[in-house]
Amino acid sequence: MFKPMFTLLPRGELTVLAFHKVPRVRSPYVLDEIDLNAFENILTSVRKLFQIIPLENAVSALRAGNLPARAACITFDDGYPDWITSVLPALEKHKLHATFFVTSGQFFGMPMWNERILHAVANAPIALEWLELPGVDLPRLALKSETDKQQSVLSLDQFLKYQEPKVRERTLLELERLTNVDIGRVPTMSIADLQVIHRKGFDIGSHTVTHPILARCTPELALQEMILAREQLESIIQDKVTAFAYPNGAPERDFGTAHIEMVKKAGYSYAVTTHRGAATSATSVFQIPRFTPWGPSATKMELQLARNLMQSPRLLPEAESDQEQKRALMIAYHFPPQAGSSGILRTLNFVKHLPQYQWHPTVLTANARVYAEQSNDLVATIPARTRVLRAFALDASRHFAVGGKYLRTLALPDRWSTWWFGAVILGLREIRRQRPDIIWSTYPIATAHLIGGTLAGLTGIPWVADFRDPMVSSDYPSDKLQRKIWTRLEAYFLKKASACVFTTHRAAATYRQRYPLAANKCHVIENGYDEEAFTGVQSSRFGTPSDTLLLLHSGLIYPQDRNPSTLFEAIKTLIDEDKLERNRLCIRFRAPHHGEEVKAFAAAYGLEDIVDIAPPVPYQQAIAEMMGADLLLVFQGSNFNAQIPAKIYEYLRAQRPILAVLDPSGDTAVQLQQFDGIYFGDIASAAHVQGALIDWLDASDSTKPAPRQDANLGLVRQYSRISQAALLSKVLQTHAASSVP
Repeated sequence: MFKPMFTLLPRGELTVLAFHKVPRVRSPYVLDEIDLNAFENILTSVRKLFQIIPLENAVSALRAGNLPARAACITFDDGYPDWITSVLPALEKHKLHATFFVTSGQFFGMPMWNERILHAVANAPIALEWLELPGVDLPRLALKSETDKQQSVLSLDQFLKYQEPKVRERTLLELERLTNVDIGRVPTMSIADLQVIHRKGFDIGSHTVTHPILARCTPELALQEMILAREQLESIIQDKVTAFAYPNGAPERDFGTAHIEMVKKAGYSYAVTTHRGAATSATSVFQIPRFTPWGPSATKMELQLARNLMQSPRLLPEAESDQEQKRALMIAYHFPPQAGSSGILRTLNFVKHLPQYQWHPTVLTANARVYAEQSNDLVATIPARTRVLRAFALDASRHFAVGGKYLRTLALPDRWSTWWFGAVILGLREIRRQRPDIIWSTYPIATAHLIGGTLAGLTGIPWVADFRDPMVSSDYPSDKLQRKIWTRLEAYFLKKASACVFTTHRAAATYRQRYPLAANKCHVIENGYDEEAFTGVQSSRFGTPSDTLLLLHSGLIYPQDRNPSTLFEAIKTLIDEDKLERNRLCIRFRAPHHGEEVKAFAAAYGLEDIVDIAPPVPYQQAIAEMMGADLLLVFQGSNFNAQIPAKIYEYLRAQRPILAVLDPSGDTAVQLQQFDGIYFGDIASAAHVQGALIDWLDASDSTKPAPRQDANLGLVRQYSRISQAALLSKVLQTHAASSVP
């Protein structure tokens, strides 16, 4: 009946369904349980109306702004044996995913308190017709009939739910004493049950140890319940537990702002409530609403689901960042879920590490639809406290093209110029909400600097322009009109910005010479690597045998300025001279973007059978592959002499030999010369590259001393993203302070 309406739902709204016990046959003493038949009816309706995705993926997509239409997730709370016998078979039958939020105490002799009530009442001696619990504000409870027991279970549930944990436990022990029921016989999940659920691919979340109402706990106990539950569950499944469900889950009544902060402190990445409504990008990932449809008919169930989608969840105000921290509005086109640019990591890691230096960042970026390539693997690393604002934007080459062609004026100053209007409006709104101390924008999208300059001009807030690399060089951009516009914009940016940042000393020197009046504005903050990305990572060769030499280039190849032809010519010569075994050689280009061109270069030298064009992989897998390669490749032509690829810092941290095919006079060569285990080949000379390869092969000979790769570690750590964030914080601090009257 309502399916057409659900089909028309916009993207960006998430429905999360919540369930608990699902027995094959309902207990006669619990009237509101959903049995297996009713649960399967719900699944049938939900499958027709929604696209069911894992909760972890949905949370990432919410933050990334690329949640699919009609997205929904299935969750379960508490932990019951019938999950194994009823729920899992039903989910597998319908091919649906679910997340299970489990109380960990049941694995260590502490069953769920409501199950203890049910077990005690259901198994009370026939001769016991009444229950009187001393010291509690409850009337005498009847046990004479099934109806009496139903009411007694309900009364005990309602009373004990909001008691302090000590009072609740004392009352339960008295109940079990009076009914002569052994706590050890209360049905619980086993450790093996939990491991089966996890092994089948379902996600495990935490629901505390003993399921207390957090608002009735001391702060110390509430935090302990969260931390201990996560640690216990992780020890059982041998995997990370990053999701949390608030017991009972009603905002304000069951948990408050302080408990949200505890969830963050306890190491969780997101949390779910039991408040109704649909989650959107504006919903805190620590207050994701959930809803249980009850039917009983399919029509009523669909109406309930539709009403839930129209309801806005109630969100508690979350603690703002330390008020002593200064605020930065950071404008970046390249930000997760955009994929394929090293600029993503520069901005992302500044956002992650600036809070250590008393800066609280808010990110103003573009909506996900503008990105031709997307990946959500880095979205989870965006700090939960960081507000991410995504403004409307289109890509002229994709959204305005007809027959592959579009008006050139629609791509000035770049293809993403439509981002300017929405970002300025959204930025002004954010500035009114929480005035930042400084604005920061990052290139190579010129529109980002236009947004930064516009906001700075309208508000008087100082602006730092992160150029990274030169905007205009002797032959870039090649289009005359674009070059003219960029030259004017470059001069405007240098004039209006309070500070300009470059990644190399040569680039900064070029701009000091080009704009002498702005010379004191130019600063250098080099690219770097993220130390956290290497923590716990095991090297991988992605199937390449250990007796095969793996030469790896990870990242973009530019056919003109990062041309691998001289490498291929050198390799061909070494193979012909029997200095390399063709059948034990793999040259892999991971996510080169210009894969067809690389194949053509390889084919020109008859190497297409040993050159592997590999697709993108998640970031940590790319790191693992660097660590597993025999030789890492970097290419840098003379047009890029004032630039240093961000990738080389990850290469250096991976502690593997590097073949640098480049212009020996460029900044990349200068930077690499201070490290051991680097083999330099002139990109203009195949013979020179061949000599570098021979040097590497000689050094790889097990009979000779190997280069001291570990010596690089201390040197490269000065380029960690934490160190670079410290430098940026000083620039921000200087120019924010200079604007104070």
